[in-house]
Amino acid sequence: MHSQSTIHAICIADSFRQDKLRKYIKDREGFKHQACPDYHYVSSPGWGEAVVFIYGCIVFWGVDSPDIQKFLVHVSQYIVDPCPNQVDEVYNIVHGEKTTIQDSSIILENEKIDTKIAISYALAQAVKLRHYEDIVMNTMPDLLTLPSDLAANGRISISKKNALKKTGEIFLVRAQINLHSDLLDTPEYFWERTEKEEHIYSMVAQEMELAKRVKKLNHRLDIMQSTYDLLRAHIEHKDSILLEATITILIAMEIVITTMQYIWPVHIH
Repeated sequence: MHSQSTIHAICIADSFRQDKLRKYIKDREGFKHQACPDYHYVSSPGWGEAVVFIYGCIVFWGVDSPDIQKFLVHVSQYIVDPCPNQVDEVYNIVHGEKTTIQDSSIILENEKIDTKIAISYALAQAVKLRHYEDIVMNTMPDLLTLPSDLAANGRISISKKNALKKTGEIFLVRAQINLHSDLLDTPEYFWERTEKEEHIYSMVAQEMELAKRVKKLNHRLDIMQSTYDLLRAHIEHKDSILLEATITILIAMEIVITTMQYIWPVHIH
């Protein structure tokens, strides 16, 4: 299907530098601009529409792929913590009697901006969640071998440096998700909108199984947290053994020195 009939929902970063992004968008000639706390809406005849969310996601409506890439290059100057691998999900635009989503097609009953923004919120949350899912999936395999090592060998074959590195990875993932946990709830945007717009958002969010995916992600994070606790206990145990060994050696040295003084007393002339 021609690119003019597609939606691209893309996650490119953790967030945008809000002030610089706003200035860039406002300075673009020939573009209509609408700013809200959560997003910037831009459009231009013959170009298409885009909803740029401040948490690093952009939803393009009917924008050609080359124009998408040019836009991404420009806004990449204003991002914080870029994604190593951009998440890009594509949907077909189909016009029908009722706004809904079927498989990879978004069916629109009208061309209202509010309708598109409501859908964009759900699509942006979906790609943001996909970004977190990818991080967890890439982090979990190495972590989950640690309990197996403990069960098989009675100890974890990992250095203190690597153990601390793994705990840092877990902490970073959880911190990122907790920081943006509000993104996975119904946005405040809909508090001041009609029930129809919130219904459209909820319908798309339900079709994308956002709630189910969040629950599954949190379950995986709980497993990672348990592994983190295991690693922390392992580090503390190794440090405790090292401390005990050091104290034992110091006491032994003191006994040896005291004994030597009795056997070979030092005579002061």
